[in-house]
Amino acid sequence: MAGSGMKLLFNGKEAFPEILRCIDEARESIYINMFIWRNDSIGRDIARAVLDAANRGVDVTISKDRYGCICELCEENRQSFFHHDISAGERIKIKALEYIYNRDLLKEKREDIEDPLLGMLRAHPGVHILDEVNKYDHSKYYIFDRKILIFGGINIEDKELYEDRKGREYSDYMVKLTGEEYVKEFLGRSLGKMQGSRSIFRMNVKKPVRIFELEDAFLELIKRAEKELTIVMAYFSPLPEFMDDIKEAAGRGVRIKLVIPSLANFTDDTNKRTVRKLMKLCGGNISVWLSPKMLHAKLLMSEKEIILGSCNITKKAFHQLDELDLCIEREGSGLEEQVEESVRKIIEESARVDGDSPPPYSRMLAAFEGILM
Repeated sequence: MAGSGMKLLFNGKEAFPEILRCIDEARESIYINMFIWRNDSIGRDIARAVLDAANRGVDVTISKDRYGCICELCEENRQSFFHHDISAGERIKIKALEYIYNRDLLKEKREDIEDPLLGMLRAHPGVHILDEVNKYDHSKYYIFDRKILIFGGINIEDKELYEDRKGREYSDYMVKLTGEEYVKEFLGRSLGKMQGSRSIFRMNVKKPVRIFELEDAFLELIKRAEKELTIVMAYFSPLPEFMDDIKEAAGRGVRIKLVIPSLANFTDDTNKRTVRKLMKLCGGNISVWLSPKMLHAKLLMSEKEIILGSCNITKKAFHQLDELDLCIEREGSGLEEQVEESVRKIIEESARVDGDSPPPYSRMLAAFEGILM
């Protein structure tokens, strides 16, 4: 099935027009599962398109993880499209993250603005909104008419389409799968009905059955690599199993490329700590690049396989969060050339790290981030 009806959407400039087009063309149903949905330009555009769809009779379900409001309210415009009644515990977490990563925002008073569109969506009989539960669901996906599935790492926020408040462009992936068979397979696996079967989907889900398979999928790809291993990762913790397996891959002659953001919006010191450890472990068999963009992508690729989606290499991603990734053979995937070209562009615009000058990091912040992530 891989290779038929697959399309890579590289960055928000490709993803959002396609998502809006699919919303406009939906005739029966729309399901949106989202981690972050800000009250900003693209957030309102999608809300308005969804409302228009409901007005023409499309059945709409929106599942918005309340846990995502922590990230929504501690950076950028600090406006959530859905979450406005914030608990004391959430406020503490938000202030802590602002203090560490966006201290300048502490000087600005946050005005909570509920968009009238939200009230219209909540009042519409054809729109069903699930937004009050901390699901710890980091996956982002859309299902249209049970025939199209779009998923990956891109949240609904302007910075994925333009740039963030610090002037950084974002770089990320979504994948569009067209065909009822893809949607059926995805739903079957997420409901626990197709476990043990060979599938292009790997996921972490807690309900209705607990399935956490992405850590093993990542490690298996690294172990099976014989010639090359490319890792493009937003947030990368130095987990012992990954350090050992990447070191072993380097030892057997695998050419390893690692790309991370030069300044991540979260856990930047953990990323830099991971880079330093890997450069020491792998010696000259690893090449590291720092992207000037906020590289929000999560991609592993060997000469045989491609894994991409929402899952970072962190303890929380592997053991707490719901995640969704595409896992396919590279040859004949229909995505191989598109992914290769995207990686080439990312590396071309990035700065290679000198082996004698690994990036500095704060041990104290990295230790705190280890608890956080």
